[in-house]
Amino acid sequence: MSRGGKNNRAPLLTGVYHVTVPTSDPLAASDWYVRVFVFATPLIEEHENEVMAVLLQHQCGARLLLRRAAAPLAALRGYPLFGLSVANHAELLRWVEHLTTFDVEHSAVHQAHLGWAVTVTGPDLVRIQLHTDEGPSGEDQYVLACRTTPDEEIQSELRQFRPIRRHRPR
Repeated sequence: MSRGGKNNRAPLLTGVYHVTVPTSDPLAASDWYVRVFVFATPLIEEHENEVMAVLLQHQCGARLLLRRAAAPLAALRGYPLFGLSVANHAELLRWVEHLTTFDVEHSAVHQAHLGWAVTVTGPDLVRIQLHTDEGPSGEDQYVLACRTTPDEEIQSELRQFRPIRRHRPR
């Protein structure tokens, strides 16, 4: 069935560019994500000497945009705002050790719909889920995941992010 054109295929998407996370203090939140998940900070946006947003990028390609919000989304506090992929159950257990070492609030490892998960509580009570790519029985699931070994293109991008660029809109 044609939808008015010769080619009804959608244009190509190459991935999710970033997830925006509302926060009361983007700079403090970025420090937490850098410390806990080892994100890099390629961009800090300031307006009249106040940090309004911080863009973070992980070596796996995931990007978070931490944006100042007067009242972060209270309605989402009961649900994970986003999930990060973990290769398997053993790696998830290593994350639990890491989170415990950094005294980061988190749930116990539990069965999720398609695998195992741990829910982490971040700045402003944002919930983040670490989720395995394999199911409880060990079978592989069809889950979108970050590359565990960053390719050269992403490594090259991360090298460009030094030093931090500050952006001040005019």
